Amino acid sequence: MEITAPAGFDAAVNAAFATIAHIHARMSFHEATSDLAAIRNAPAGQSIRLDCETVAVLRSAIALHQSTGGLFDVAVGRQLVESGFLPGDGIDLIECFDGTSADIVIEDDTHIRLRRPTLVDLGGIAKGYAVDRAVETLIGHAVPIGLVNAGGDLRAFGEVDWPVGLRDADGTVRSQAIIRNCALASSANLLNRRWLGGVAQTPHIGRGGQAVLAGGRTTVVAQSCAIADAMTKVAMIDPALADRLLAQFEGHVVRDTVGQEAA
Repeated sequence: MEITAPAGFDAAVNAAFATIAHIHARMSFHEATSDLAAIRNAPAGQSIRLDCETVAVLRSAIALHQSTGGLFDVAVGRQLVESGFLPGDGIDLIECFDGTSADIVIEDDTHIRLRRPTLVDLGGIAKGYAVDRAVETLIGHAVPIGLVNAGGDLRAFGEVDWPVGLRDADGTVRSQAIIRNCALASSANLLNRRWLGGVAQTPHIGRGGQAVLAGGRTTVVAQSCAIADAMTKVAMIDPALADRLLAQFEGHVVRDTVGQEAA
């Protein structure tokens, strides 16, 4: 994570990094003490107490699951463990985790329950959410302009144009966007594939649980980085659907043009 801000706002930047660290600790699939570990260890039907930040992300994820007809689904942990993109240490009887995002029930701002065992991975939205919360923290500390960059998922605020190089799926930067007061996120998997039973697997799961084999980069602009982050996965599979949904968030799928403005 990188934060760019004017000189003299060290306390604000430290507070923003603390916000990011808290979100990582609560929403990491890899951390044994995270909220995601609590979710996978809880039996179906039991009320699970979570951090309010985690519940907020799950609430957004459920809404996106509904609006995309199930295309965006944070309950892809089982497929990602089986294909080797996530660790399976300590996860017994993985075949029992057959729930989807529709099986996550929000009880209140700090409690959920599962209708069926569900292996949740928030990798498709939590990084963008962390960027948004870092920006909110900076603005709350009166930082006038800034950029928060989480390895390609980023958001700019303040009346400044920020040039952003867009790295293609093969690792080459060929295009550039100019962003102002908006978020931008990109996803690709050309260089991130594994083989299972002779079939190529990627960290992006499409309709019918099939791996999405994307030959190029998908980039989305939106007002929030969480939405931009999540919608790259939708746009990778169904750009037209992504365009329709992004219109609600003042966003769009980027059709590359060198020097394109994305404000």
